[in-house]
This record gives sequence, C-alpha cells and structure tokens, in this order.
Amino acid sequence: MCCDTGFFGKPIDRIFCDRELFADLHTTPYLDYEPEWAFVAEADGRLAGYLLGSVRHDFPWLLVYEGSRTAMRMCSRSLKGSYDYHPRSRLYVRWLLTRSFRERPRHPPGAAHMHFNVAAAYRGRGVGLALWRAFEASLQAADIPHYYGELFSCPGRRPELAYRRYGLRIYDQVDTSVYTPELSRPVHLACVHKVLDGNDL
Repeated sequence: MCCDTGFFGKPIDRIFCDRELFADLHTTPYLDYEPEWAFVAEADGRLAGYLLGSVRHDFPWLLVYEGSRTAMRMCSRSLKGSYDYHPRSRLYVRWLLTRSFRERPRHPPGAAHMHFNVAAAYRGRGVGLALWRAFEASLQAADIPHYYGELFSCPGRRPELAYRRYGLRIYDQVDTSVYTPELSRPVHLACVHKVLDGNDL
C-alpha cells in the first residue's frame, strides 16, 4: 500500500519504479524490529490501512541504518541497468544518496514515532482515525507520553491543518527537493508532534 500512496497519496511509480525496494525503505525499520507496534485495518476482506509505530529511542539511527542498506541495494540495481528504462528512478536514487539526509526535519527527543497509510477507497471513512486511536491507547498503556510523525506539505495540500484538529503541532519543517521535477511549488517535509494528556482523539 505504501507504493500506492507514496506520491502525495498517489502511486509512486511515476517517481520510482522499484516497488519492492520502495516498500522495504518505508516498512523494514518498523516490521523487522517492532512488529508488535504494527496496526492493520481490514474492510471487505481487503487491507484498508495500516499504522506502523516505533517506541525505540534509537529509531532515528535505525532509520538511517536500514535506509542506507536499502539505498545501496537501489544503487546496485541502478548501476546494473535495472532502471535504465525509467530515468526518474535514477534521479530518485541519487536524491536518496546525496540529499535525503540533509532534507530531514528535527524530531523531539525520546518520542515514539508513527507512520500510517489508508487506501484511497477508504479515506474519509474513519479508518485512519481508528488506527490512530489504537496507537495512542497503546502508547498510554505503555506510559509513553508523546510521539511524532512526518508529512509532506505544499501550497494547496497542507495535511498539517487536519492534524492540528487532533492535537498535533509542527515541531520542525524543512524544504525538500524530492519532488522538484514534478512540482514547481515548494514542498516541505514537516515533523508533527503530540503530547498525550489522557483526553486524546
């Protein structure tokens, strides 16, 4: 599903053609280390959405470690010509290796992390909110007081405004060039943060 929503809620194929490695990049740090913090929603016998969480204090370093491993696999495939038919994929790999680590916002120390996706057919039907509530309830049960997530924002598409209704505030944001070839307007990668107070969502 992360491949179907990887480009502002639309399929990532326009940006990067290797769905296997794109999925690894965005799910391995969660599923291989803390599968117990994965929440899944099903509807009509189909995957409707998921939320992947981490409560490890070293999660930012884990992202770098696993992300670097996946990026090197992408680089290897690119050098072998696997992406020759799709030049935009080579640009994506180059961005990942040379710019991605500089285009990351600061994160609140000691906070849990969450990343979620909802299938297009189930957006606006409470799936994301149900996953979110389950995650927050688990955090509170584990006495974890705050968490953060990341999102892309640009003029005309500002999801942080919706997040604000549920108590998340922008902690930091930076400009990112990952979608520069496709979008002429500025794009920001924002870190949104929430402190749990027992009366959430």
